[in-house]
Amino acid sequence: MSCCSSVDVYVSNPHGEDTENVSGCFCSGLTGGKLTRKITPKTAPPKEKKKIVVPSPYMFMHVDEHVRKIKEPEHASSPEAESAVKPVQHTSTPVDVTKNVKSLVAYLTGPCKSDIEKVRAFYYWICNNIGYDRTYQYPKRESPNDPNTVIRHGVSSTSEGYANLFSALCRSSSIPVKKLKGYVKDGRYDPEEPFTQLDEPEHAWNAVYVGHDWRFVDCAWGAGFEDDEGIYHRRYEEFWFMTDPENFINDHFPYLRNDPMSSEMWQLLKRPVTLEEYNKTVKVEAVTKDWGVEFSHREPIIVFRKELHIIVKTTIVPIMQITATLDTSDKVNMDAYVATFRDSEDHYKILVRPPSPGVYILKLAGKREGDTTPRVPGLVKYILKCTDINNMVKNFPFSYTAAQTFQVCVLEPTYRDLEPNSPVKFRIASPFLGEVFVEDLILEKVDDYTWEGEILTPKKSGQFLVVYGVSQDTSDHRKRQPVYKFNIL
Repeated sequence: MSCCSSVDVYVSNPHGEDTENVSGCFCSGLTGGKLTRKITPKTAPPKEKKKIVVPSPYMFMHVDEHVRKIKEPEHASSPEAESAVKPVQHTSTPVDVTKNVKSLVAYLTGPCKSDIEKVRAFYYWICNNIGYDRTYQYPKRESPNDPNTVIRHGVSSTSEGYANLFSALCRSSSIPVKKLKGYVKDGRYDPEEPFTQLDEPEHAWNAVYVGHDWRFVDCAWGAGFEDDEGIYHRRYEEFWFMTDPENFINDHFPYLRNDPMSSEMWQLLKRPVTLEEYNKTVKVEAVTKDWGVEFSHREPIIVFRKELHIIVKTTIVPIMQITATLDTSDKVNMDAYVATFRDSEDHYKILVRPPSPGVYILKLAGKREGDTTPRVPGLVKYILKCTDINNMVKNFPFSYTAAQTFQVCVLEPTYRDLEPNSPVKFRIASPFLGEVFVEDLILEKVDDYTWEGEILTPKKSGQFLVVYGVSQDTSDHRKRQPVYKFNIL
């Protein structure tokens, strides 16, 4: 009998030393082929960063376009889940392409010339075609985590369904792959209830071996996310493809029960972190890592007295604006007691001054330069515990976007509410303004960066005082922009 096909089977080597591959033949009914037993590559940190291996997602443009041609899988869903599970609309191709793993792999790998292109095709297709619905009901005889079941229905009710499907596609292409389970900081994560080794690992993802390195892939998170309210949002995320281990460990902690050594190895870090260290690190969003945003406070729960200063630094992508929102633990808005100042081009300062002791939720969001979309991506969320306050806490002045653009800082007054018909001294600092006004009254420039002057507030309560600035690049007063607003009590 001649060998008519070839199958590679990867097996783990428990001792870790290199072993020669073994080849032979197999028989199955009237067919047969060549069988190669290969040793799974050693677990080790990748030698190169993602930005070297994947400098731009556009390198996969031909693969992504090929993937988008597949007709969406046929599946029935409940009316309640329809918005969450409906796949992206694609142009028509033969229906049997999404019949099972074998037919799907045959189509997806058509234009691929390397393993990394195949892995990209698998990730891109899963993220754009498999919806998520934890309440989805499969027929009784079908396993919800079976790859072929997930393909046929176009829905997964667990992250394990995504991971199993990705594993099956890789194995069908003889690409080494590992399914991992562990703890994740998702929308339901509460830093006040840290993970313990008694908790059941509930999330699954993959490590895949391409380009002589193990790389992380999370198809479930690449397809969408659950917000703080538990509502699922369908949105493709590039970040979770080939993610660097130092970014992945922020919210993914592999835990293989009864095998702590393997759990550490599959962090793919030179210095693995402990579960305690993982719990004590604040969860940051994918865009935060992608943009290289760093925070002075790395713990998720911050205990402080009277006043809190958080420094934000940008290292990769320039950010033109950071917004801060403050709420009590029962969701009462306290934005008047948080202020954001831009100290320099890449440094921001967040100042929190709560009106009373208690627990607060601080959320920071940011917008990078040149972004004209209305959405402001979230960066990080902290739990603040204030144990003591100043006797006379006052609201911060309301700030406009231009205040950060021109790095404007209010030196006086530092509170929002002003008495009517009263003289108030204003001191404003900025390295980028040419002139500063309080309404129509111009302030005097006292040094290179500072303006000051005494203003008589309006006589009537309920009015406002607005501070305006004119850029150094223009002398046209009509182009002045609002930077801060004060209330007249």
